[in-house]
This record gives sequence, structure tokens and C-alpha cells, in this order.
Amino acid sequence: TDSEREVVTQDVQPENAKEVAKVLRKIVSEFGLGENFNSKIDNIWENLQLSDLRSKLSIEDVKKNTIALVPGSFKPPHKGHYAMIEHFANIADEVIVIISDPTSPKSIRRTPAGKQVTAREAYEILEIYTRKDSPKVKLITNDQPVKWVYDYVADDTVAGQNILLGVSGKGDDVGRYANAQKYAPEGVNVEASVFTDSDLNISATDFRKIIDQPSMKNITPYIPSHLTDSEIQEVLEVLLKLTEKSS
Repeated sequence: TDSEREVVTQDVQPENAKEVAKVLRKIVSEFGLGENFNSKIDNIWENLQLSDLRSKLSIEDVKKNTIALVPGSFKPPHKGHYAMIEHFANIADEVIVIISDPTSPKSIRRTPAGKQVTAREAYEILEIYTRKDSPKVKLITNDQPVKWVYDYVADDTVAGQNILLGVSGKGDDVGRYANAQKYAPEGVNVEASVFTDSDLNISATDFRKIIDQPSMKNITPYIPSHLTDSEIQEVLEVLLKLTEKSS
């Protein structure tokens, strides 16, 4: 369209680079660019007289090679969850953690005393855990994390990218994403990447059992070891705010 042509022919600056990249991703998906992505995108740039754009925005600026998507409940987040996030942060260019924000009563997580652990508390705690990993690790909340992953694969990826779907291997985690590759644009590789760390032997269910009366002493075994005492105190303060929210 004329408006899109205007976007990609303007000088690329930090404030508009994301919009330019979005238009280029649309070009990739709509015209089915695959193995010859680099040469074909060069041709598109030449046709649009984008010599100035090409000097400022390379293919590597448009795409990140490996992106890990890590959906989960995280209620509350514990050191096993963080170990998984850290694992993907070590092998991917970007990690997006999708925290479930359920609306169904059966999906809401509560402590034995009935206190609800919400997506907000999960987000706040994970923000503390991943502080040292910013900006590589990004956190979002969504009421349908599986759908979010499929939508991301279909709409926000470009040829040449490798999308890792970080799963724990519990239950049918892998099966939920069995069809993700079918939704990806040509040239995008999508694979489930199972992370397990049996040495941690920890679960969110066990963590919930002790947080009706949380203290520095009883939460520390569940907390990632890299946190300082002041950061553990921050986690404790989040847990102390838990209430018996209605379902």
C-alpha cells in the first residue's frame, strides 16, 4: 500500500525501526519468501529505491535468529522455572515468557488456605528473578498462552528464524504445540525444546503449600540461588500480599 511504501522508504531511526520491520515481515509472509530470502529482499529494496535504508538496516536488524517462547503458569515461580528460563537465555537471542492469566475457576491456583496466586504476582516475582537477564528476557501475561504462541508463530516470525517452544515435558506440554510448524511462514523453523532438571525436584504445588505463612526461611529453598537477601525480601513481600480473591 502507499502507506506501507512510505514507511519502508523513510530513513530508519530507532523510533521507527520496529514499524519498518513489521512491514518487511508482511512482505515476507505475503510473498512467501523462503530459502532465497536475502536475495529477494534485496530486490524488493532496490525496486523501492531503498539504498539509504539498506545502509542503515541489515537483515539481522529485521530478524533475531533464535527466539525462545516459554509459556507456563508460574504460580508461584520457583527456582526450577528460573532454571528453565536461564537455559533458554543461554541459547537464544531472545526469550519471551508467557505467564498464563486464567479466567476459568478450575485453572486458578490457590494455596491450602485459599489464597489466590495471580498472574500479577507471578509477573512481579519473575521480574525479580530475571532482573539480571534483562533485556534479553521479556515477560508478558495472557489468558490464552497456547493461542498466543500459535499467533506469534504465524504473525510475528520471518524466514530464517528458529523458534524454540520451551516446555517442561510434563503432561502433554509437547503435544499442545505439535501443529505449530504448520502455522509458521516458509523458512521459519519451529521446534519444541524440552527442558528438565530432575536435580531440582521442586514444584509450584509444593511451593504453594508453604506460602500461607511465608518467611525468608521457608521460601529460600524455592528461590533461585543468584538472588540477594534484599531480592528474596522483595519476593517475600509479594507473597505476603496474597489474598483470598474470589474465583
